[in-house]
Amino acid sequence: MKKIFVVYAHYSDESFNASIKKTFIEAAKEKGHEIDCVDLYKEKFDPIFSGEKLDTVVIDHQKRIEKS
Repeated sequence: MKKIFVVYAHYSDESFNASIKKTFIEAAKEKGHEIDCVDLYKEKFDPIFSGEKLDTVVIDHQKRIEKS
């Protein structure tokens, strides 16, 4: 079993990308893998980093990545 961290970002839950994500997660779970998925669009994640102190969202993502 693997712990898999999926990073996803799309504005539409009806998109082709959303279908790919859903299919991947379902197939991985069927094989016994543990999935942790983050949707950066729904979190309104700001990808621009200018050297400021990391916020709690980024620190949370880092911890979740380390667990995978």
